[in-house]
Amino acid sequence: MERQQLRNDLECIVQKRAVAEGESMVDILKRLDAVAKEPSLPHQLEHYLSKRSYLKALEWLDQPETPHYQ
Repeated sequence: MERQQLRNDLECIVQKRAVAEGESMVDILKRLDAVAKEPSLPHQLEHYLSKRSYLKALEWLDQPETPHYQ
């Protein structure tokens, strides 16, 4: 998945962005679940997405080198 699409989806989930017309939260959650299964995903990001810790995942995108306590 493209990084910007991931960011947009996460921002919708944490209510920092409105859901685009014609989309639903279910569509976004399905995309995020699919991204969590991508083999090339960094381990920490995969962890946050698979545990549905979407705010932490969004924070990780901004600062992947910063520890984000689980």
